[in-house]
Amino acid sequence: MKKGTFCILLMSGFSAMLGVSVISPFLPVFVRQHGANGFWLGMIFAGFGFSRGIIMPIVGRVSDKTGRKVFVASGLLLYTVISLFYPHADSVYALTIIRMIHGLAAGMIIPIIMAYVGDIAEKGKEGTSTGALNMSFYLGLAAGPLLGGILHEVSGFGAVFYFMAALGMAAFLVVFFFLPDDKRPSAEIPEGVTPFNILIKYNFIKAVLVITVTMTLMMAVFLSFLPSLASKINVDVNHIGMILSVGIFLAGILQVPFGRLSDRLDRIGKLLQIGTGMSVGMLALIAMPFCPDFTALLVSGALMGTGAAISMPALTNISVGIGHKVGMGSWMGIFYAAMSIGLVVTPLLSGIVMDHLGIESVFYVLAMLALFGGLGYLYYIRRRLKGYRQG
Repeated sequence: MKKGTFCILLMSGFSAMLGVSVISPFLPVFVRQHGANGFWLGMIFAGFGFSRGIIMPIVGRVSDKTGRKVFVASGLLLYTVISLFYPHADSVYALTIIRMIHGLAAGMIIPIIMAYVGDIAEKGKEGTSTGALNMSFYLGLAAGPLLGGILHEVSGFGAVFYFMAALGMAAFLVVFFFLPDDKRPSAEIPEGVTPFNILIKYNFIKAVLVITVTMTLMMAVFLSFLPSLASKINVDVNHIGMILSVGIFLAGILQVPFGRLSDRLDRIGKLLQIGTGMSVGMLALIAMPFCPDFTALLVSGALMGTGAAISMPALTNISVGIGHKVGMGSWMGIFYAAMSIGLVVTPLLSGIVMDHLGIESVFYVLAMLALFGGLGYLYYIRRRLKGYRQG
């Protein structure tokens, strides 16, 4: 693998994910200022996931035929432009529209970068390579709340997003001038038949998609509604940013060692690694509404990040193997679209629950959904191990 190319992809991934979480610490304040309820708090996050989920399978499939670079560069340019509009959002409606356009930009970047890495990763080291890329994603997520809190404290709300725009422009210029294109299709895809229509027949694929949605569900409620939970027990914006950043930072820095572990495991071992990480994250989710103060929330957030670090490298390792068979861009588009389902459903459902039952109930309900997702994962894995192909 060319180190220069890989470093450019890591930087692009970091920049793209920074914008996902940078707004998290400010949402409770923003929503109170505009008199919005939990539903609109959910919509601000769901709009991002909705537009991202729609575009990802499309650009993924097209990139297998036309090349990857054009999508990464275009996404970064759109990301730069839309960042400039955040300081001018004067209502929850405007902020929701901005988040939807931001989701389109992310949808052009994230799955294509992963497909690019999947194409160039050395055989037998897929977990290490995708773990490093996941690390850049999570570090971007972690830096968002922390950096947002600091810049907001020093220079005000607008400075946060002007910095995002500057970082996005720098990443765009590097990609435009230095990232080589790769126009080699990673697999032959039958004309007129979408990979999803083929793949969804297999229990193994169903298990991968179910666990992907479930894990995203847990991380999404952590990012979008933990600030409201923390605000209720009088944790300030800067400390909320710290809770989010520590959890996601741990998820990031532990990706590579757990990626190396997944490279040494067979398929069953990888599946067990995924299940272990999901179980750790579920325990963290259940514990959060019982946390009485900042310290307890910090520990729960760290546990959530550790769970993601255990499971994600094995999940993306398996995904690279699938991508080599059906088209890397096509599969990564489907894989990340499944994540977007979690990003859409979780905030909307959480917002409704919050309005009717309170913020603590959000975490009880989502933990129950995560449990059902885990049981669905085990069901499909069990059928696969018994040799069934369909059903």
